[in-house]
Amino acid sequence: MGVLTMYMGFRLAVVLAMLATAAAPLSAQDSSSCVGGSSSAPIKIEVFSDYQCPACQQFYLQTMRTVLSEYADKNKACVVYREFPLSQHAHSRVAARYGLAALHLGVRQWSQVSDALFLGQDGWAASGDIESVVAKVLSPSDMAAVRKELQNPAALDANIEADYQLGVQRGVNSTPTFFVIANGKTQKFAAAYQYPILKRYLDSLLAAGN
Repeated sequence: MGVLTMYMGFRLAVVLAMLATAAAPLSAQDSSSCVGGSSSAPIKIEVFSDYQCPACQQFYLQTMRTVLSEYADKNKACVVYREFPLSQHAHSRVAARYGLAALHLGVRQWSQVSDALFLGQDGWAASGDIESVVAKVLSPSDMAAVRKELQNPAALDANIEADYQLGVQRGVNSTPTFFVIANGKTQKFAAAYQYPILKRYLDSLLAAGN
């Protein structure tokens, strides 16, 4: 227990030290719709993610879902998810199309599809059967709307490529990579941080902004 406590304390110290190493604020062109929270929230968390990436699965299920409920739902943070499918993942781009198509319907549908894709990652990553995973969680009308969106893959791919190129421009080369923007500063993190560590960092930003 002592070793674990020391390790967690070290990780927290590293994260908090990053407060002093901030990049320039993001420009207006980098803004996007929140999948949780609103643009008026004091913190923006922008995640570059790949649905087939195991670390992204861990980060979403163990960290970001709680951030969405504890920070975004209370308007303490705006959470933005961007598609960054990695070339080594055979089905990640198709999964990204489903995620974007669901987001075009609404945040609720995006959450349903993202939950399903990350929870069922092992299955569809092996089989490529993303359709059945998504169909299980959407209503028939929403699934029909998603299928209609998928009939124009070029439009969805254009959105995916725009996210990907934005990530490349900002130095993203692995997933998950996320940016925390608060108090006029931007900090980049390239790891699947555990929720307790990220929570303390976010709380310190909120305290500093008051």
